[in-house]
Amino acid sequence: MENQKNNLIIKEEKNKSMLDFVIGPIVRVIDHNSFVMQVTHIGTHNKYVYGNYETVCVPPNNNPNATLLSVALIGRRVRCNIQYRDNYNRLNGDVYFETETT
Repeated sequence: MENQKNNLIIKEEKNKSMLDFVIGPIVRVIDHNSFVMQVTHIGTHNKYVYGNYETVCVPPNNNPNATLLSVALIGRRVRCNIQYRDNYNRLNGDVYFETETT
């Protein structure tokens, strides 16, 4: 019972941790859910190091109306809230378009 309690505490602490994030423009679309971005900004609280260019994989969702990636998105600035890095060294997480202010 004591061991189960300790495991629960560790899981709670992991869930409370802030996600790393990177910001930058999309420079190349690989396929319908992967792209390469130029990393121009990183979070001040990031725990990991990121390169100047990173490949990002947007996890599939159950929304049939979701926009698939296309070459029309090249140059658009995105923010990627990173959840993990997969076996192919791609960043996986939530991706948001930055709003353009003029």
